[in-house]
Amino acid sequence: MATPLTSSNTIEFSSAKRAARNRDVEFEADKHQQLKFKLSSILQSSLDLEQVLGIFHAELQTVMELSGLTYVNESQKIKLHTGKKATHSCGYRLITQSDHLGEINFYRGKRFAEFDLELIEGVLSTLICPLRNTLQYREAIIASLTDPLTGAGNRIALDNTLRREIELAKRHQSPLSLLLIDVDDFKHVNDSLGHRTGDLVLKVIVDALTDINRQTDLSFRYGGDEFVVLLNETNLHGALVIAQRIRQSIEQKEIEIAGEQVQVTVSIGATTLKKSDSNDTIFQRADKALYQAKDAGKNQVAGI
Repeated sequence: MATPLTSSNTIEFSSAKRAARNRDVEFEADKHQQLKFKLSSILQSSLDLEQVLGIFHAELQTVMELSGLTYVNESQKIKLHTGKKATHSCGYRLITQSDHLGEINFYRGKRFAEFDLELIEGVLSTLICPLRNTLQYREAIIASLTDPLTGAGNRIALDNTLRREIELAKRHQSPLSLLLIDVDDFKHVNDSLGHRTGDLVLKVIVDALTDINRQTDLSFRYGGDEFVVLLNETNLHGALVIAQRIRQSIEQKEIEIAGEQVQVTVSIGATTLKKSDSNDTIFQRADKALYQAKDAGKNQVAGI
């Protein structure tokens, strides 16, 4: 009698356990469905990429342990991180029939169980459309602030960035320098070799700036043949050193047009932020230094 009783009790216990497990599964499935519904709504509330990823991360944390996530989009040169990296990770390529939206990786301190991966894969679909919208918006903003010929920042971007960098430099009492670069005899290049050659020259100038500049330096096309470089954490001496590197790099470049070698030089004016400076005053001082470089015979660097 004892054996069947024990067996019967065991069967009853197992049935109850299975029922409880089923209830847990149903509860979790319902919770996950609610999360998908919520994400589908709130992720559409912003066109800011960092904010969208932050919302996604925060909401996912409400149903599972998650330390952080990274998002990488190589085509748009984006690498964003929210939260913290940890020992264990899982990653996904966000690919649709029409586009590749990048890659996303999730991190936490313990291994991801199968049901964790199923949850992540289930809610990732809610991120696709908002992510595509933020990327398109970001592209539009960048296009509006970029010179279409050279890829450097345009005049609007320069005004906004210079105002911000001046404010930050004054707040943190850090040096900020500005280079104003002018292509020597650019009108002659256009008149004698044509505007297509002139366009090529401008692209070569920006390529040289990109090669010489540090990642924190910012380049802009100010006018037809004038460029501005903002140098963070750089005093006047450092600005003059960088300016000379730029001048020499451009002087050494030979541009081949229809079998002919075209050599181009630039003149550069440099200045460093003063406490009383505004956008206008620092720029006027750089412009004055540029004229000194021109008056010294062109292909020169001058600083004030």
